[in-house]
Amino acid sequence: MCLKEDYYSGLGSNMHAAYNAQIAVSKGIILAYYVGQERTDFYAMVPTLDAFARGFGFYPRRLCADAGYGSFPNYRFLSTHRIVNFVKYQGWEQERSGNPSDLFSFDPAGNLICLKGKTATTFESYHGRHPKGKGYLFYLVEECAGCRCKRLCRAPLKVKDDPGRVFEINKDLFRYKLDARDNLLSVKGIEMRVNRSSQVEGAFGVIKQDMDYDRIRRRGLENVRAEFMLVCLGYVLRKLFSLIDGTAKLDYWKAPPDLQPESPPQINFKRIFKKKKRGKNETLRRNYKGN
Repeated sequence: MCLKEDYYSGLGSNMHAAYNAQIAVSKGIILAYYVGQERTDFYAMVPTLDAFARGFGFYPRRLCADAGYGSFPNYRFLSTHRIVNFVKYQGWEQERSGNPSDLFSFDPAGNLICLKGKTATTFESYHGRHPKGKGYLFYLVEECAGCRCKRLCRAPLKVKDDPGRVFEINKDLFRYKLDARDNLLSVKGIEMRVNRSSQVEGAFGVIKQDMDYDRIRRRGLENVRAEFMLVCLGYVLRKLFSLIDGTAKLDYWKAPPDLQPESPPQINFKRIFKKKKRGKNETLRRNYKGN
């Protein structure tokens, strides 16, 4: 994998043999750990939660994580085990800035509605194409000529001159994302997001900086797991003695009673189109100067 800190040739420039280390933190204390060989965090969340369940006999009541864990299998796992979903998804930060991450919505009847308000037709296959995964369907919005959202809607496509717009969507994943968005924007979601940044990232910061553990010393998955387990145990003992000395605390940030839930900003098409046009002109100017 590309390491965040490359000891040989710069930041994330080469692929190296590495391990994926995960921790579950509450009140600043590491409650569970997991070390694997997954190349992305998508596949490491469920084993970490299973490790938590093996240690405590139950799964956590709620979970907050960044967008690196936002995938359909993970959301389905949270729903199956009744874990309240505060896991960000791809496009979360984009939505908060006023840019739509999804170019559609679903009405109460389950019909896909495009940005213009047109209803799509559903297909299980489209022009010989089959869905990329289980639960995915094709949704066709016809006659897009003259639509003011056309430039925005077709921006992700390679072929932009088709008369209609085809979406390949997993409706269950879309519902999970809506549930995650509602939870993240709530007062509890704000509290969870603030504490995730301070507690989880803070625990890794203490391990790397204060404990001077920024590189694994052993080889082999079982040896590395044992080493990381001892490091996590050392972190917890440091925390315990700090609590005894009175130099640490367990009462992390809590949302004040008057805090209001967030609401996603409305889509400003005029600003988005102006930004895209400005970016295109800037590219043309750079190319002209380069030539």
